[in-house]
Amino acid sequence: GTEGVTLTRCTFERLDGHGVMISGYNRNATVKDSDFAYIGGSAIASWGFTNETSGDNHPQAGVDGTDGNHPQGNRVLRNLVREVGLYEKQSSFFVEAKTAQSIILGNVFFNGPRAGINFNDGFGGANVVASNLLFNTCRESSDHGAFNSWDRQPFLTTVRTGEPSMTMAEREIHHNFFIDGLVFAMSLDFHL
Repeated sequence: GTEGVTLTRCTFERLDGHGVMISGYNRNATVKDSDFAYIGGSAIASWGFTNETSGDNHPQAGVDGTDGNHPQGNRVLRNLVREVGLYEKQSSFFVEAKTAQSIILGNVFFNGPRAGINFNDGFGGANVVASNLLFNTCRESSDHGAFNSWDRQPFLTTVRTGEPSMTMAEREIHHNFFIDGLVFAMSLDFHL
């Protein structure tokens, strides 16, 4: 139920679960200039809700996201994120589900078990992913890459045109540097 919340210059270290969870109705949340290290789950997770069971909005039940109970307009800016997914292996540096219009800009993400950035579904769209550096991802799976977009299911939202539509707005993904399958090793040789 927040609007305009900003987390800035925070240190999230050695947490068992997610570092930051943006859940349900939230507008224009910003996480910026922060450090995340040794996180049990995802560094930043954004998760919305739709009406899964209501009989009065059949056949849209489950896919109708027009009630606004979802994060929209998140900004994830200039964060340093490493060593995530220590306990939860389906984790990412940033993961979103039933979330729209996120801006992921100028971050450095490395050392995670799965994809660095993960878009779970086709909810709304209008995301911008730009000027990020992601490397040493998928260290425990190798089934995709530094960026993963499942787009498992379309949803009814008003994001694209202002009118309800099952077609999401286009995402902009540009000027990133993604390296996958890169493992850093260092050896020390001492001579006495």
